[in-house]
Amino acid sequence: MKLKPLIAVTLIIGPLAQSQAMAQDAAQATPEAASAAAPSAPASAPAGTSTSSTSKVVPNIVVRWDCGSCEQNPKVAPLIEKSYQDEARALGHSVSPTETAEVTIKEYRQRPPAARALFGVFAGKDKLATTLNFRGQQTTADDYSANAFQGMNSLCLSVARQTLTQVLTALK
Repeated sequence: MKLKPLIAVTLIIGPLAQSQAMAQDAAQATPEAASAAAPSAPASAPAGTSTSSTSKVVPNIVVRWDCGSCEQNPKVAPLIEKSYQDEARALGHSVSPTETAEVTIKEYRQRPPAARALFGVFAGKDKLATTLNFRGQQTTADDYSANAFQGMNSLCLSVARQTLTQVLTALK
């Protein structure tokens, strides 16, 4: 039995497209790649305006691990911190050089990128759960992903956004 050309092309190109998606996600797993992909703030403010007088100051975050026996990825904490700073600046806030809030990674699981791309939801799910300690308040931020296209980078961004929202709420 001969395969029709369309089916043969699909069988060959399908895994190739998945491996390219894996390579792209692996390249974005570094903080340098994440910062290159993140939106950047304008280089200069319009004449006659001061960005520091109109922006609110949010604390910087320090991420530490406390997830028991989970396998730690050294790229995750800096990626959360960088995403938080980029999101704050995108909203017009400046990040304090002196005040900090502590973010603790309580739960972490990352699927191998190859398994995620090849098996998607059947490879399990990526999970990232944190707690924020800021000015005597403790809140949680977490997310998970079970699809083949989003990996730990999207979870770090989601947790950073949730953390910024919680900090902004505490500052009100």
